Amino acid sequence: MKKTLSYILLMLGAVAFFACNDGIDYQKMRDNELALLDDYLAITHPGAEATASGLYYFNEPGTGEGDTIKVGDRVQLYYATWSLVEGPDSLLVDETNGYLDGHRYDPYEVTVGTGGSIKGLEEGLTYMQPGTRSRLVINSELAYGQQGSGYSIGAFQTVLMEIEIYKVIPFEISSNEE
Repeated sequence: MKKTLSYILLMLGAVAFFACNDGIDYQKMRDNELALLDDYLAITHPGAEATASGLYYFNEPGTGEGDTIKVGDRVQLYYATWSLVEGPDSLLVDETNGYLDGHRYDPYEVTVGTGGSIKGLEEGLTYMQPGTRSRLVINSELAYGQQGSGYSIGAFQTVLMEIEIYKVIPFEISSNEE
């Protein structure tokens, strides 16, 4: 009986292993993303340095005033999003969604530090002030990772965001409203 039970458990383990090993080389995909990101940065922002997490942010000079956005603040913003992909002969940046210029829609709202949006956006907001326009370069670890967005951003794709802060509701005020 013990031998049969051990055999069954061994077979279940093997089935689980092979079901999880889908034949995709995720490490190679991640390495390709990082090489593509390095190429993009060398072309667009030579010498740029990342934050400790790996985020790159580029605030436009002369935009933003007041206190820097903090964890807990509610931020309303307009944005456009692209994914960094490799084309046959060059880097391509595919627009995926957003509504930055023209402000045709209500602003997107995120509460910083709650996990309600991708990590890279929430971190990037903490380097901004009300009225700031910025470009964020967000690697997949800070965006959608191995699973992608489920919409237009694939697995291990760097996300590029251009954002404009519309309004900041400080944590002290937003917590008293509720």
